[in-house]
Amino acid sequence: MPTQPTTGPAYKLFIAVVSTCAALNILALGYLLFTHTRLNCDFMAFWSFPRFAATHPIAQIYDATALQAFQQALYPGFDSFYPYLYAPTLLLPIWWLKNISYGWAEIIWTATGLAALATAVPLAFPRARWAVLAALLASPAALISAATGETAFFTTALLLAGFGALPTRPALAGIAFGLLTLKPQLGVLIPVFLLAHGEWRAIAIASLTALAMAGLSCLAFPPGLWLSWAHTLPQYQANYFASTGLNLNIIVTPAANLVALGVKQHIAWIVQIACFALVAAVVAWLARRGPYRLAVAALLTGTFLAQPHAYAYDSVALTAALAFCLPMRPSAWPLALAALIYLGPLTLLTPAWHWFLYAVPEAALFAAIATLALRPPRGAHSQA
Repeated sequence: MPTQPTTGPAYKLFIAVVSTCAALNILALGYLLFTHTRLNCDFMAFWSFPRFAATHPIAQIYDATALQAFQQALYPGFDSFYPYLYAPTLLLPIWWLKNISYGWAEIIWTATGLAALATAVPLAFPRARWAVLAALLASPAALISAATGETAFFTTALLLAGFGALPTRPALAGIAFGLLTLKPQLGVLIPVFLLAHGEWRAIAIASLTALAMAGLSCLAFPPGLWLSWAHTLPQYQANYFASTGLNLNIIVTPAANLVALGVKQHIAWIVQIACFALVAAVVAWLARRGPYRLAVAALLTGTFLAQPHAYAYDSVALTAALAFCLPMRPSAWPLALAALIYLGPLTLLTPAWHWFLYAVPEAALFAAIATLALRPPRGAHSQA
């Protein structure tokens, strides 16, 4: 998308796409509200976790059988399962959910996420804040996140706040990155970037923030809960990829896409590890030698290639990556790639969802950003 207002064809296309997607989002969310759709909404997981923890031995939150039985009793007619895959620290910021009814909790949750995103965007895009915010909120990925009650608005806000503040306010950036450890897989490349860029103050503050949250969790809950998490997470991941009743296409990483195509798990994991190594090396190189905004765009894109467990709703951050790197007057192929990245999650709402293999355009975007960084066009990394 253009990084500043213009009257050219690219900007008119940007307006048309964002407006159409915004209208679609409003209609879809209105339908969901009108029909009171609830079952299989991911927010059910977040609302159930503190309730379970408050009424059961806390260690059982990593016990699949106990948690599944509780959720099915909590939600009559619900026959699925939302495991607690997170570190113990996540229970701290969601503890308040146990004191509020489901409907009000979901409203407050969504409104808070939107407010966080609206606050973070100006830090990263001070001169194009409204265009970027509109594009983020109108994206199909945002629709999926809002409809399911997921965490993408919060995680994207922390990423944008961190990288927006890093050049001038490294302490604020460190706090944002430290808080992102609540969902650590989305920050897997941040240490690589910070080390390569020499951001020692941000590293120190991020480490202290993460340690402080871990310490608070050990005061609030038994410290052994961390061992339970570390023990159960690999098995949950293996079981997820081995399941035959789940739609793996909503996971937008190389390993998940390969498993969805029928590739054996061990081969998919080898490819995933190789992707991490390659992406981390490129991000480190860009952090040291490339334009800052292109390096950030590469990190946001590479995050979905470097780790095995990220969903379509998490990809709201890819719209921010486009805003960081797309030239003001792009040629046809960057526009086509941007449109594919932006509109791709719509595929999940169509009969063609089986062919939603998002790692492919993600890899194309990552390669395009790296190429752009080698010879950045004039104005490509100007302050947005």
